[in-house]
Amino acid sequence: MLSPLTIVLFLAALGGLVFGLYQRQRSQRIQQELQAEISTQSRALGDLNDRIRRGLDGMGAALWEWDLTDDTIYTSDLFLEITQYAKDEFGREAAHFFECFHPDERSEIQREFREYLNHKTAQCSAEVRFRCSDGHYVWMHLRAVGAWDEYGEATSLVGSFSDITSKMEAEEERDRLFNLSTDMLSVGGFDQFQQQINPAWVRVLGWSRDEMMGHPILHFIHPDDQKVSSEAWDLLKEGTPIEGLENRFRCRDGSFRWLSWSSFPYADRQLVFSVVRDITVQKKSEHQLLEYQNRLRSLSNQLSLVEDRQRRELASAIHDGLAQQLFGIRAQMVLLKYPEKVPNLQEVVVQIIQILDDTMSDARSLSFELFPPVLYEVGLEAAIVWLAHSFGERTGLACTSSREGEGEELPEDLRSMAYQCVRELLANVNKHAQAQKVEITLNYVNQFLTILVEDDGLGFDVRVQERPTGVTDSTSGFGLFSIRERLRSVDGRMLVDSKPGQGTRIFLSFPHAGSGHVTPPVSDDDLNQDVDFSHG
Repeated sequence: MLSPLTIVLFLAALGGLVFGLYQRQRSQRIQQELQAEISTQSRALGDLNDRIRRGLDGMGAALWEWDLTDDTIYTSDLFLEITQYAKDEFGREAAHFFECFHPDERSEIQREFREYLNHKTAQCSAEVRFRCSDGHYVWMHLRAVGAWDEYGEATSLVGSFSDITSKMEAEEERDRLFNLSTDMLSVGGFDQFQQQINPAWVRVLGWSRDEMMGHPILHFIHPDDQKVSSEAWDLLKEGTPIEGLENRFRCRDGSFRWLSWSSFPYADRQLVFSVVRDITVQKKSEHQLLEYQNRLRSLSNQLSLVEDRQRRELASAIHDGLAQQLFGIRAQMVLLKYPEKVPNLQEVVVQIIQILDDTMSDARSLSFELFPPVLYEVGLEAAIVWLAHSFGERTGLACTSSREGEGEELPEDLRSMAYQCVRELLANVNKHAQAQKVEITLNYVNQFLTILVEDDGLGFDVRVQERPTGVTDSTSGFGLFSIRERLRSVDGRMLVDSKPGQGTRIFLSFPHAGSGHVTPPVSDDDLNQDVDFSHG
């Protein structure tokens, strides 16, 4: 029979065994519940990751993961779809992944990853070209986020690729147009500093990009134009676009060019976009046109004065010459009415005949000066020969004429114009040149008659003015201008070759009848302000 103590010990041992079994079963049940919860949460987390990946794929972000522990790459289906790789074709090696970056950007993207994983940069982002399966490259916008263990060692890098090829191609086309534009394009700040300029600025103005962008715009503006330019910039800061602002801009060689600005403010970014055109040639043309119009008005006044002077000279020649001679003839004729009072009638008749001869000679000379009959009866060459002889006798200068080549006679209207032009040039020589001799040469070239009037006088600077040096009146200058305009009206040309102290040569070109619009043997280069010949 068991003792009570034995029974108690047995019951205690049995209870301990039962409690141990209970605790073990409870522990197993808790462990199973925990495993079930972990499994549920893992599935939920996996579903969440799948939803996130599908969402990012739907937004065009192709995912990839770089496991740094074994240096392998995992890519999403969209990544493979964009790059046109098959799953078994792309592989898992990280080295293959980096080989797909464009060679020009491969080292740069590796450096970007390395600095980010070493905590040298706060974010990892870049625009790179990635090689597809067929060998062509697509532009990708890369973003990546790293993971580190409890020891601070990088374990992985998860990133996304967004296809930005269309965007980059559009930007390249924009940059191409920006760089190839003949207009000067710029992006500047409200502080008047340029932030971006196209190559046209360097080509037109000569400054380098750094020189242009290293100074405010007003630094280059002509002092007389700075006030209006500053006021225009104030309007841009207020959000008002500026159209057609014109100012003079200093070039690198110190000269100034006229620029026309069309500027548009972008207040949100404190930027100004400008389209600038070089209008220097236009301004010069406007100035030349205005000067030309002023010269035409002055020429009209000069022509009126010349006509008045010619009428006075003609009236004086008739009054002091022909009229006085006719009066002398009349006085002698009156004596013939009273023969008994004239001791020698034959002497009176001889005097009358002499006065008549002188009167006829003066009338013939006056007629020849105005419009010589020989010009129409014989031709231009004979008229020029007579004009040279008459000019030499009247002025005492040695004046000769010659002809080179053969050609058709000019029509009557051109003959008259040629004669009058040569006569005006001789008058200028007599009045201004202080010459000793004058040579007139008629030369027939192709379909043109060229007349050269050359003297050995003072000469003048053609680039400054078309009148002799030191002459204060403008009759010579306007005489040349008048001749040029008359020649231009008939498709002729005048070319002036002169230097101070080296005499003057003036070429006049007249087209033959029926020659039409052809290129003359000498050109006046528009207004002939920069022509310079060496004297042979």
